[in-house]
Amino acid sequence: MKTFFMDLEFLCDEHDVYEDDIIAICILSEDDSYELLSFIHPEDDDYEVSDYCTDLTGISQNDLSDKPYFEDIYDQMLENIAQDDTIYVWGDTDLEAIYKASMQLADELEFNIVDFQTEFVEYCDYKFRPGLKKVYSALTDDDSAQHHDVRSDTLMLKEIYRIFHSDKKAAMRKVKSQLK
Repeated sequence: MKTFFMDLEFLCDEHDVYEDDIIAICILSEDDSYELLSFIHPEDDDYEVSDYCTDLTGISQNDLSDKPYFEDIYDQMLENIAQDDTIYVWGDTDLEAIYKASMQLADELEFNIVDFQTEFVEYCDYKFRPGLKKVYSALTDDDSAQHHDVRSDTLMLKEIYRIFHSDKKAAMRKVKSQLK
């Protein structure tokens, strides 16, 4: 059984995130043996990447035009991720999006997926869901990581997981002292 970390980016505008329109994916294995990093062409060929979305994610209309569709990326995932492997994401948006996209293609979830943010929140007994970058910055004292960059977010998640699982109590104390 292997552990993987994943982040997704979506079409968005100032008011909404379009969770059915995945435009980027990054999956990294815990042991650094596998990496999938790709832009994804939205299913609707009449898609439009808003200026807001480009400013937030760095992804432009031109970045997506000749990229594979999610179903092609999904096939690549399944070549490297087994049914007993676990993929960690940060937050229910990515969890629900990958679940829904997987179910549309396969009628079943062909891997385990866990919202690590929920696990973290429950362990720390928070009443709120702290953001990925805030937790990463609190644990590492690194404020320079680029948020909403699909690979950077995946690396932050992987590092949070590593730190948390090396010493849960110390990680909790460090985050709690900085996030209130």
